[in-house]
Amino acid sequence: MSAANGASVRSLFETAKQSPFRTCQWPFGDPQDDEEFHYCGAPTLAPHSYCAAHVEQAYRDPDEERAAA
Repeated sequence: MSAANGASVRSLFETAKQSPFRTCQWPFGDPQDDEEFHYCGAPTLAPHSYCAAHVEQAYRDPDEERAAA
């Protein structure tokens, strides 16, 4: 389901907060105006709502980021 198909971004967010995900919820595109908007869909890495690759991107250590720069 996407906002482009009539669902509001808020309703998508509320649904996401209430249901455990088995597929990665990393978004691609803008849900408000992108007809190709979709989620990654790969299996999640428990207890996260993202796959292993996107968990790595989402939960970076800021200190490590600064040291690498």
